[in-house]
Amino acid sequence: MPDSGRGFLAARKPYADDNIGLPDLPGVDWCPLDAVGPEPGLRSDLARTIETEIIPRLMLAHRGPGVVRPTVEAEGPVSISDADVAAFADMVVHKPLSLARAHLDGLRDRGLSAEAVITTVLSATARHLGVLWDQDRCTFVDVTVGLSRLQQLLRVYGPAFEVSPTPLVERGRVLLAVVPGEQHTFGLAVVEEFFRRAGWHVQSEFLPSKPILIEHVRTEWFDLVGLSASGEVSAAAVAAVVRAVRAASLNPSVKVMLGGNLFVSDPDLAVSLGADFGARDAAEAVSRVDWMLETKKMSC
Repeated sequence: MPDSGRGFLAARKPYADDNIGLPDLPGVDWCPLDAVGPEPGLRSDLARTIETEIIPRLMLAHRGPGVVRPTVEAEGPVSISDADVAAFADMVVHKPLSLARAHLDGLRDRGLSAEAVITTVLSATARHLGVLWDQDRCTFVDVTVGLSRLQQLLRVYGPAFEVSPTPLVERGRVLLAVVPGEQHTFGLAVVEEFFRRAGWHVQSEFLPSKPILIEHVRTEWFDLVGLSASGEVSAAAVAAVVRAVRAASLNPSVKVMLGGNLFVSDPDLAVSLGADFGARDAAEAVSRVDWMLETKKMSC
């Protein structure tokens, strides 16, 4: 297996200037985004590392004891396009970090919440860097510098997204996992954060095998199982996993939710695959579950 750089990325000590107030990282002028990267096999391996290891850790890097801080919700829609994400990625890699922070502060002043800064801007930028790498449009150094700077920015905006260690309302237990066979775990950590904030006890399995997933639901009680699919496995395979989860579940009334890229344009597809509902994103997932719980209470 080619060296993907996992050891370097995982073991790197924090840069001396990882704190926002210190000078920017050196050397960004010589790592253009359109530079030629190494061989395709290595690129694909690192892209998978970015998706399955680095990005989830980036999303969870701010987690720690704290209290829920109020966030400023947008008074009107603040649209973030793919072009905006691409431009911000270029800014993060090539420009002084102070410019990236000023850009995000401007979005906050326009009403973008701290949650949206993380889920809509920072996480999308991290994924965009992974796509550029996979397409041989950026270098290993670009990705390393970009992700390091995104982590610095996350330390600035993350505190407003912290989770209380003792939620005021206990909702139940949820297992979140990607469908076995899928490799794209991007976004699952953000979904986990939203459920924790809503009062759920969350257990996550980023890359479970099917036996491991089934063992979890067979031996532990979960009120909800949320599965993510990006389209790497067939719809029939997703439906088979849903059936297996229901058949093995310690909770005979377990609810199953499907999300991920496969359901962004058509969340109702989830129902045809045997799930109780589908969700386009983390916020919708929590709201759909809340609606389902309220409906259940009213029918009792």
